[in-house]
Amino acid sequence: MSKTNKLPSKYIFISFGLGMVSAFIAIWGEFGLMFNNDGYGVIGPTALGVFSAVVIAPLVEELAKPLGLYIIQGEEEPDISLQSWVLLGAISGLGFAVLENLLYASGLMGYGTDVAFTLLLLRSLLPLHMIASAITGLGFGLWIKTRNGFYFVICIFIAMLIHALFNFSAVFVG
Repeated sequence: MSKTNKLPSKYIFISFGLGMVSAFIAIWGEFGLMFNNDGYGVIGPTALGVFSAVVIAPLVEELAKPLGLYIIQGEEEPDISLQSWVLLGAISGLGFAVLENLLYASGLMGYGTDVAFTLLLLRSLLPLHMIASAITGLGFGLWIKTRNGFYFVICIFIAMLIHALFNFSAVFVG
């Protein structure tokens, strides 16, 4: 496929769908550190809660979200533009965010649908996962185009840093 052709729909579906799957992978990867010794969820800015939100979540989530990109490149080896890799990264982040937001909102259903819907709405206004994954997509595309993995490492580090700063502010600012 040449760079001037339209991005195939299957790449969009793979990125979105595996972005959602990566949310489950991230939950599994973060699960052990998200609970205290009593088995109850960490609530508030405790040391373990801050560490989980600011270090573990960005590390696990930003490594898992480009799952679709890894598979598309590994199976198809497409000749697509750098902009297409950025778009596929953002779509992967959207898939992740949709599932994560629904899981968070469903966890609040006991407080009423209005509370759950408000959280869903507020979380949807902040496209953190799309932005971070678009940056990762940029690094991935540069890696593919130049065969220099350093681009991917730098971009995924930037995505993790943005995610960590966002989570840090969410923990302490609210």
